[in-house]
Amino acid sequence: MSSSKPQTKPLTLEGLVRWARLKKYRIEVTYGVYVYTPVEKAIFWTIFCFLFGVISFAALLYTKRNVSLLLKYAYIYVNGSSGATSAVSNLLPRRHTALSLSGNGIKSLAETMGGATNSQVP
Repeated sequence: MSSSKPQTKPLTLEGLVRWARLKKYRIEVTYGVYVYTPVEKAIFWTIFCFLFGVISFAALLYTKRNVSLLLKYAYIYVNGSSGATSAVSNLLPRRHTALSLSGNGIKSLAETMGGATNSQVP
């Protein structure tokens, strides 16, 4: 009896090369690289590989920092106002102290806005 299990191949070097050729083919068809002269192809692939390398390097370099910042700010926003006010106040310039989110600043701002006359009423 033969088993009816589908045979899965482990990822081999041949499979990786086939995948890379397929990606190269898709790029050439999408951007029309296949009609370039050999010099134009060399220039295109040089620029493409350089940009891909730089973007990949930057993504790997800054991923840890960006993820930690996202987690830090998510923690601040989830756990209450004391952290959220400090996060928001860090976004505001220091010279605008009237807009600070301390208790007195919000109260005086609310009093100022509440006492304003409505210019839309005739």
